[in-house]
Formats: sequence, C-alpha cells, structure tokens
Amino acid sequence: MKKAILVALDYKDEDDFAMSLSELKGLCKACDIEYTKVIVQSITPTKPYYMGKGKVNEVKRMIDDEEMVIVGEELTPLQVRNLTEEFGLEVTDRTDLILRIFASRAKTKEAKLQVEIARLNYELPRLAGMHEGIYSQQGGSGFRGAGETQLEIDRRRIHHQIATAKKELARLKKERQIQRQRRMRNQEEVVCLVGYTNSGKSSLMNLYTQKKVSAQDMLFATLETSTRRIRLADKKYILLSDTVGFSSHLPHHLIEAFLSTLEEVKEADLILMVIDCSAKYVQKQIDVTLDTLQQLGVDRTPILYVYNKEDLPHDDLLVTRDPHVFISVKNETHIEEMEEEILRLLAQDEERVAMVIPYNEGEVYNTLKQRVHIIEESFPEDGIHLIVEVTSYYKNKYAKYIKMPEN
Repeated sequence: MKKAILVALDYKDEDDFAMSLSELKGLCKACDIEYTKVIVQSITPTKPYYMGKGKVNEVKRMIDDEEMVIVGEELTPLQVRNLTEEFGLEVTDRTDLILRIFASRAKTKEAKLQVEIARLNYELPRLAGMHEGIYSQQGGSGFRGAGETQLEIDRRRIHHQIATAKKELARLKKERQIQRQRRMRNQEEVVCLVGYTNSGKSSLMNLYTQKKVSAQDMLFATLETSTRRIRLADKKYILLSDTVGFSSHLPHHLIEAFLSTLEEVKEADLILMVIDCSAKYVQKQIDVTLDTLQQLGVDRTPILYVYNKEDLPHDDLLVTRDPHVFISVKNETHIEEMEEEILRLLAQDEERVAMVIPYNEGEVYNTLKQRVHIIEESFPEDGIHLIVEVTSYYKNKYAKYIKMPEN
C-alpha cells in the first residue's frame, strides 16, 4: 500500500470543503493508498504550482517515507511537472484517482470504452510534460526536431484511439437505443435509480433480483447501468435500472464519457433518487445529484426522493424534498411504502376501465396480467371480467375489450 500526503483546497464553504476532503480520503482508500498527512491550501491556486511557494516548501519539509503527493483538484500539466520536480515524488490529482478506480472496476465493454476515452482525454494535454526532455528538442530555424515530431506522433495516436473508441461506443449506444425502443413497444415502464455514490442504489436493486449487481461500501462500486425486470408487491412489472453514482467535482472527462450510460436516465418514466440520510453532508449530496441530472438534460421526469439508511443516526431536522419516503434497505423496512409511492407516481397517466376478455384469447389476459395493474377479476360464462388501471397506450391497444358503462 502506497503512502501519500494529501493537499486540499480550503473552499470558502466549510461544508463543501469538509465533504470534498472526506471524498478525497475515500478515493485514496478505494485506490489502496494510505494518506499519512493532510495539508490545507487556503489561497487561490497559483498557475505554476497550484499551491503557493510557501506551501510547496511546507510540503517538502513534511515528506518522510511517503511515495506520492495527491492534490484534491485537477492539476494542469505544468503544475504536475513543477511539483514533481520540487518534491521528487509522484504527484497526482483527484481526477487521476477517479480514473484509476473506474479503470479497475469497469467490467462491460461499454464501461471500458468510456474509461478509455476519459483517460485519453485526460492524458492528451499532458503529453508534452511527460517527456519534456524529448519533446523540447528543437533543430535550427525552420527545422522541426525529432522530439517535436514524436510529440505530434503521440498526439495523433491518442486522437486516433479516441476516435476508434467513440466509434465503437456509438455502435453500442445504438444497440441500447434499439433495446429501449423494444421496451417502449412493450410499454414496460422504466424506473431509474440515481444518487450519490455509496448511497445504497445497488443494494436496493439487489432486494428485487436474483442476479445481483455489485454493492460494496466504497465509492463508485457500480460503473455500468444494470437493468432488471422486477415485480412490485401488487404484481406490477417494471424495469429497474441502476446507474453510476454521482460525486462532487466529477471530472468533466467522465461526465462526457458516461453520457451514453446515463441516457437510460433520460428515458425513464420515474427517477428514484436514493439518498443516504445518515450522511453528514446530505443536503450537499442532493444538490450535486440534481445538478448532474440537469447537466444530462433531465428536468421534467418525476423524482421520488428515497431517504435510505433510516436505521442509522441522522439529523432529525433534515429538510426533505417531496414526494419522499424513508427506508432501510439493510433492514428491509418501509419498502412497501416506497412501492406504493412508485405505483402512485407511475399511475398518474393511468385510467381505470372495465374489460371482458373471451376465454379463447387467453394470451391477451396473460399480457395484461404482466403489464397492467389488475384491481378485480372474475370468471363468469361470457369471459374474463377485469377492472384494470391502464395507460393510454393499453387503452387504445385493447379498446375492443373495454366494456362501456351502462346508462
């Protein structure tokens, strides 16, 4: 396990600083890095070193057996080069830690491509600083040296790799769109789990499925969208999708790279925002999640705020957003109340109608049992009598079976 010194920027907002520092420590843990000291940078970042020259000297004096210095903001190539020369140690930043975590946990081809694109975009502007001695070689006037040519070759190589990865990602995205269109034809309602990383989204998904998704007590345990067809308490089927967790100061490289995965959120009929109500900075985490959804262009989809981990100590004066429910996935408490809210919000477009299905058309009955909420059913001689709640799609599709009320 590597040892590191952390350097964090002291935001004017005390809660924002504390949350950011807490996350930086969590990122180190996820990367199997032990932080030994934390140094706070209280002035505006400087162009050459990020930190002031006095702070650079302070860090140098505190270096003992550490192998690296980690800065809580994304550094420029110039800053990485200058700080590396000053400290004589590996210098990296928050973005690099997140990219390392994503690279180690990406399992699907789509996730691996997204991480590759993000990593290449992160490395591209840093090429010149990686091998300055080579890249700075220059010939005489009007002559391009070998080092400059090598830099251009490396840049072209990375641009080509990015283009190739994006092309393959576009193909996978098209496959996802086809899958979504198929679900739309089947009128399967999609409910997406979103929320801050480590809020309990994957654990909630696992309550309903035999095929489990990764759910660990660490940042960014889930990287790719997992979709499962589940049945709620009233036997209504929906598609439940788990997504990558959000984080404050998420690098723009990753926001761009994971847009295709998060397309699922844009197509959802309902969003379940899972919130760790025991978190110290819960309001900040909610704000970050809402800001990320806005970046994705999700601003009209209904949201159910699911305050998870109610079994843990939390602020009794927590200001909740509506509609909301409090649950404990771990103890499986108030899950029924959550399902009732899900059904209520999904049913806003539904209408209650009476239907009569002939006995020789059992396939229609079986489809309705899987797709809609059946309130009552009986089996007299003339067919299967149903009272159901249906969306406009099913009302139009099965209009001939609808029994009009007698005057």
